[in-house]
Amino acid sequence: MDVPLMILDSVSFAYGNNNFALRDVSLKIDSGGMYSVIGRNGSGKSTLVKILAGVFSGFGGTVDFLGKPIASYDRKFLARHIACVPQENTLFDFNLSVPEFLSFGRYACKKFSDFRNGIEDRKITDAAMSLLGITGFRSKKLSELSGGEKQKVYIALALVQLDVTSDLRGKLLIVDEPLTFLDVNYQFEIFNVLTKLNDSGLAVLAVTHDLNIAIKYTKNTYLFDKGCLAKSGRTGEIITEESLSEYFMLNSQIVKFENDFHINFFPTSKSGKNGIQ
Repeated sequence: MDVPLMILDSVSFAYGNNNFALRDVSLKIDSGGMYSVIGRNGSGKSTLVKILAGVFSGFGGTVDFLGKPIASYDRKFLARHIACVPQENTLFDFNLSVPEFLSFGRYACKKFSDFRNGIEDRKITDAAMSLLGITGFRSKKLSELSGGEKQKVYIALALVQLDVTSDLRGKLLIVDEPLTFLDVNYQFEIFNVLTKLNDSGLAVLAVTHDLNIAIKYTKNTYLFDKGCLAKSGRTGEIITEESLSEYFMLNSQIVKFENDFHINFFPTSKSGKNGIQ
C-alpha cells in the first residue's frame, strides 16, 4: 500500500487550561508496520492512543487515515479498520458469556436493527478465539475469568471487530498496555499472536512499559517524554543505554543472547554506549 496508513502532523491536545498532554506530535504509521510506544507515566502515550482510535477530537494539527482526514470517515468504517484494546475495560456486563461478548465486535458490519449472529459471525468469532487460545471459554461468563483471561478476551474482541478472517492490510490494531494481568507465558503468547497477525499485513501499535518486549517484537519505536515525541526510529536505535538513562533514569546494559537482545537493569551506573546493533 503506497499511502501510509495513518499520518499525524503537528498534533497537540490539551485537557483544559492549556494543560497539554500532547504537543506538536508528528508521526507516521505504515500499513503492516509493528510499532511500540514507550515513555514514562504521564508522557502522553494514552492520549495518543485515544486520538489514533478516534476517541478524542478537538486536537490541533491533522490526523489522516488512508490519505483522508480521519474525521471524514463514518464511525462504522473506522471501527472496521481501527480497533483498540484499552488499558481497562469496565463498561461491560460481566454476566455475558464470552461468545455473547465477542459478538459485539460484529456491530460495525451490521445494520442498526440487525442483532442476529449468523454463520459468518460465528466463523469470525471462532477464528479470533482460536488465535488467542480461548476456545475453552465458550461456556464461561466474563465474571468467571481471571484478569489475564479477560485480557485475552478483550484482544479477541478487537480481532472480531477487524474481521481476522479477512485481508488485514490497511487495518490497525492498537493495544494499550496489553500485558496487564498476564503471566509471563501469556505475555509471550500474546505478542507471538500479534507478530503472526502483523506478518499477515495487520499494522500493530503497542503501548508498553516492558522494554524487553518492545526490543524483541517491534520493529519501530516512538519514545514520548512530557507530551512530546522525543525520539522515533528503528527500535534498536531508540532503546539504548543512553536513552534509558536520559528518559527513564535507569542504569542498564543491553546484551545480545543468541538472536535476541535483553536489557539488564542495575542500581548503579554502567558504562558503555551499546544499543541494539
